[in-house]
Amino acid sequence: MKFELTKVEEKDKNVIYNLMQIYSYELSFFEDETTNFTMLDSGLYELKYIERYWQEENRRPYILKCDNKLAGFVLQRYNEENMNEIAEFFVINKYRKMGAGAFMARKMFELYKGKWEVRTLLKNESAQKFWRNTIKEFAKNNFEEKFIKNNSRLAFYFES
Repeated sequence: MKFELTKVEEKDKNVIYNLMQIYSYELSFFEDETTNFTMLDSGLYELKYIERYWQEENRRPYILKCDNKLAGFVLQRYNEENMNEIAEFFVINKYRKMGAGAFMARKMFELYKGKWEVRTLLKNESAQKFWRNTIKEFAKNNFEEKFIKNNSRLAFYFES
């Protein structure tokens, strides 16, 4: 399998918008009192901040392709704590457990050197396992896990 990560230009932003609908649906399974995925009357999920990825310099959208087929996306930003952050990360089911997510994560860590923060929803144990394993391997076991936001999120911290 050949993976490729490509920055999304504004003219192609509908790809991110469309994938965000599937991603929001999947994340809604982990909804709790600290997180709300709002479905609009149109039947689409509300996407509050996505437009910023083409307006603000500190945000970057990427899509992942596997053998030239759309396989996922990642949204990276430089956050308020002066760290790189994986803001959103999604791999289509078909490409999970095939190395697509690990490839995309490593590429981001290599592209944006420095301190990193990766947050997960508390109920999303599969994401926590993925990030723990991926970051542990990338950072050679030099990372930290912390509960943040009043213990509503589990975050991983490391440097690339």
